[in-house]
Amino acid sequence: MRRRSLFLSAIALCTVGLITWAVAQTTGSANSSAKPAAQGNIVTFKATTELVLVNLTVRDKNGNLVKDLKPSEISIYEDGKLQHISSFDFENIDAAPATASAAAAAGPAGTVEAGSPAAKKAAAPAPPAAAAPNSAAATAAQYRDHRLIVLYFDLTTMQPEDVQNVMEQAEKFVQTKMQPADLAAITTLGDSLQVNQDFTADKASLMRVLRSLNPATSSGFGAGGDGTTDGTADNGNSFTADDTEFNVANADRSLESMQSVCDMLAGVQQKKSMIYFSSGIQRSGVDNEITLRSAVNSCVKANTAIYSVDAQGLQAMPPGGGATGGSVRGASAFNGGAQSSAFNSQFAQQETISTLSTDTGGKPFLDSNDFGDVYAKVQQDTRSYYLVGYTSTDHAQDGKYRKIQVKISRPGVAVTARPGYYAPRDINHLNTADRQQQLQDELNADVSDHSLDLYLADGYLRLNPFRYYVPVSIVIPGSEIPLHGVNPKATPEVDITGEVIDQTGRKLDHITQTIKLTPAVAGPGQQLQNKNLQFNSGFLLAPGQKYQIRFAARENQTGQMGAFETVLTIPNIDADAAKPSHNLAMSPVLVGSQLIAARRDDNNPMTLSGSTLVMDVNHVFSAGQHMYLYYEVYDPKIVGKASGDAINLLTNVAFFHGKVKVYESQLLATEKVTDPSRQAAVIQIDIPLNQLKPGYYLAQVNAVDAAAGKFAFPRIPILIRPAQPASSTAVSSITN
Repeated sequence: MRRRSLFLSAIALCTVGLITWAVAQTTGSANSSAKPAAQGNIVTFKATTELVLVNLTVRDKNGNLVKDLKPSEISIYEDGKLQHISSFDFENIDAAPATASAAAAAGPAGTVEAGSPAAKKAAAPAPPAAAAPNSAAATAAQYRDHRLIVLYFDLTTMQPEDVQNVMEQAEKFVQTKMQPADLAAITTLGDSLQVNQDFTADKASLMRVLRSLNPATSSGFGAGGDGTTDGTADNGNSFTADDTEFNVANADRSLESMQSVCDMLAGVQQKKSMIYFSSGIQRSGVDNEITLRSAVNSCVKANTAIYSVDAQGLQAMPPGGGATGGSVRGASAFNGGAQSSAFNSQFAQQETISTLSTDTGGKPFLDSNDFGDVYAKVQQDTRSYYLVGYTSTDHAQDGKYRKIQVKISRPGVAVTARPGYYAPRDINHLNTADRQQQLQDELNADVSDHSLDLYLADGYLRLNPFRYYVPVSIVIPGSEIPLHGVNPKATPEVDITGEVIDQTGRKLDHITQTIKLTPAVAGPGQQLQNKNLQFNSGFLLAPGQKYQIRFAARENQTGQMGAFETVLTIPNIDADAAKPSHNLAMSPVLVGSQLIAARRDDNNPMTLSGSTLVMDVNHVFSAGQHMYLYYEVYDPKIVGKASGDAINLLTNVAFFHGKVKVYESQLLATEKVTDPSRQAAVIQIDIPLNQLKPGYYLAQVNAVDAAAGKFAFPRIPILIRPAQPASSTAVSSITN
């Protein structure tokens, strides 16, 4: 469960809460603060380029491979325009030495969540011990002149008998057909996406993994019905469930998992051949089109060809249904409708896996019980090939299909290459689903974009022994949000998404918010450049655990994105209090320069007084501001049995510049528990910063429970900047 709020400097954005605008001089990172618009002399150039890789197989008129082709003999056209070849390499698998297997190291197995961008974090193909793992040259040399084969078993679509047949023929390939230059990896999709074996030429390791895949582990999630009783097997039920949504989810899961595998393979430039074993994927109209296209794009970019195998083999479809099911009921059993429906269903399942193969440069293998042909085809297609790369002259990121045509000047030869690819898409060419997926990918990326700066602060406040409130504040410098992009009439927007993950990897909560920066919100002229956008939210979490908090943001004019990730450990204050100690139980010290009116929320202790503190993310203040401190002391000792909730808590704040104490606030005595329901003494202190000179300080909070003999002295680094003119520091706000 979560609580969130938005607070704006001009108007309230929506009824869920409030958005906070803060002055650029008082927020932003201490070492990377918001950049004022006045700094016109700072110019940033950013360029991106994408290398398009094309595999070429060239044969003469007798069908023999041509192995002496030169780059000058190759011309590549994209949509009819000649492209400049920037890389050229020849992979000669036939020339690989017989000892090639000794050069391949068996990598570790791994587990990733099926269909999740977290799959990108799974183990990439492991380099040999002699090679530097982070060296791209070492990785390229490791796989040079090797045939890279991925055996991918989609257990969620296959029945046990299909799995047994597939595994037996895979074992036969490894034992009798696998060549010294072959490196094979094994991946399975069951309850989760598993990297069972990394690339290796060790037949014993591959056989061990294949034999461990028990046919009983197959899920066999066949396509369900659409709620129509006519034409279905008579199983005695009075109705047929509508499993349309179930079918959509299963198809998406298989396609997203395949995309994840291709993303893992993207780090290897050489051609990869994925042999995909399944019983077909049945799409539901256009619901799975986006996922299918994303999977194809990822595999094309990763230079991976898919060879799909229908594990069901050659099927007999007798009228009235087979012996494994009940007789077909309804009129369709007599008018041919049931037979037509069965053929249509089979075609739909095979059509999807055929599309995967055709669009990635592979080949589908359907209606055959002998899968030996697929292994022979993979070995034939990757005996020798040219790996050619070019940078497209078409820089438009419109997502359109670009046709590739390859011409060879040498007479009497024929070339085989993939027909084209889909161009990348910028923010203005993404639909709603793609935008959500892009932001989710940024949230889970190993290395985030960082073209948009993003900063985060958090804390925790005890509600009861089993639940804590975790306030979270996100800050984006306003100078990084353009008011005008490709479409000057469009309203600038910022999309924010975040999630909390516990120490077992389980996602507990998720936040998604779109902020429209209308002129009334952003302010007239270029005021946005001198402010920061602050998004406040919160989560309800259990104590005694470590949590991972992730947030990602994207401004929707140019598509710039950024992400921030932090780890928060929430102690179990009640369990710690039972241990003998002089440590005072208290919350983290939250600081800020703004107090705003807020509706009372029982799940957010900061609102109980009718106002709430806007947390300062980077602890940067102006000398003309006030610094507000908020913290809570838990379970202070009650003074006397007849005193009710009387306590003796003493606290103040001292500022140190270096080792010298330059300021100390008056001692604040708290004599009563502020919130008896939570056994918490809430402390709020106001420090006028005009009493301190600009500079770096260490603020030390002194808290002593005189009755219990317990104390705490948390410290907070802060930066005080010179006071700004009133016109630039004034912040107006309205809260709904």
